[in-house]
Amino acid sequence: MISRETSGALALTMALIILISGLWCIFLSPMVTYTEYRDSIYREISVEGQSSWSYVFDALEGDTMDGSVSSIVIFEDQYFALVNQTSPTFSLFIYDPDGEVVWSQINVTYSYFTVKALETGIYEIEVYNPNVETIHGYVSLYIQGKVTLRPLEPLGQWLSLISLPIFGFGFWATGIYSTLRKKG
Repeated sequence: MISRETSGALALTMALIILISGLWCIFLSPMVTYTEYRDSIYREISVEGQSSWSYVFDALEGDTMDGSVSSIVIFEDQYFALVNQTSPTFSLFIYDPDGEVVWSQINVTYSYFTVKALETGIYEIEVYNPNVETIHGYVSLYIQGKVTLRPLEPLGQWLSLISLPIFGFGFWATGIYSTLRKKG
């Protein structure tokens, strides 16, 4: 037959094994990294002559901003009839949270960009129309970031929590608890 002190020692050993396993799952288990889309827009825009259209968005440090401005055409204001078959030019600017230009293209008919956010904050994309006519087109923007996590972390938290009552039982069964009570 197993004595109370022996069962306490076994309980403490099991609790320690469970706790170490839980801590390994929380702090040392393999990490998984994947890409997550944080925000996206796809919008039809209309920019009057010699004015601009802008959109503000949040980005975290390290996020990637991909997007394009395309299919810009000039229409007559009255009937929306196509004035000419050539695409007019526009200028595209991306500003960081400090208001500094981090990416630009000037006088283009199509633009595709990939910009990495160097700091967390509010960024702005601006399409400027240098023409006298109103231009219409499409803007797409995708903000994606890397997310790193440990898939076993919830299991580790659960194991660490479960080990606590087992430690309590182990201390009680070995007599350490009663010894400490007698001294106090």
